[in-house]
Amino acid sequence: MTMKKWIYLILIMILVVPILFFYNAFNGNPVWKYFSERSVKQYLEEKYPGDEFVIRDAIYNFKVSGYSYTIRKVGDEQQKDYEFTVTGFWKPTVTYDGIYYDNLDLPLMEKLEKEAVAEITELLKDQIKIVDLSIQIEVLQGTYSSDTHWSKDLKLEEPIYIHMIADATNMSKGDVLKAVQAIQQTLNSKHYSYDGVSFNGNLFDNEMIQKDNLGYVKYSVSFDKDSKIKLSDIEEYNQ
Repeated sequence: MTMKKWIYLILIMILVVPILFFYNAFNGNPVWKYFSERSVKQYLEEKYPGDEFVIRDAIYNFKVSGYSYTIRKVGDEQQKDYEFTVTGFWKPTVTYDGIYYDNLDLPLMEKLEKEAVAEITELLKDQIKIVDLSIQIEVLQGTYSSDTHWSKDLKLEEPIYIHMIADATNMSKGDVLKAVQAIQQTLNSKHYSYDGVSFNGNLFDNEMIQKDNLGYVKYSVSFDKDSKIKLSDIEEYNQ
């Protein structure tokens, strides 16, 4: 191949590759779709053995860079459709299971969250001034009765996830590090099973708090029970 032909080939690749990249980003491709669909079928077989399902629709969802599926259980008298989402090019994985979320016991989850929030807020009051605390708890219908009370020993579908907003008005980055390390140590010593904690240290020192009683973020960090939290892990924002 002559040098001129090589130059033409390189120029074509320079033009074509970006086009294919952007097309794939917004439309997917047949190979990705094939492995994605195979992944959701395998997931259904493992997660819901004994049940049969039919895939009624499959579309590429560029917002999540994956495929969304409409799935119906064979023999379902209600003919109810469930949404499933598969993401990941090299290793397609089901990241949203509509059947699972449809069967969550939402009233009980809300009750347990309120009780867990009260318990953990009291537990951590000496480590930090908590402004707002939310806890993600997942319980399937039929697992516990509606009058069940929160306990860290409950067998949940997933470990809890904690989101915390604290008053960091008079705290330095080093103070925040010590506080989140103490929070982690307290949760671990009390044997809480948690998937992670997201911490926002907010400021309440100017007129902005009149518009938002949660202040504004100055520090943020996320950690799990095994994290070795360092000063460099804490994001600091300049307002």
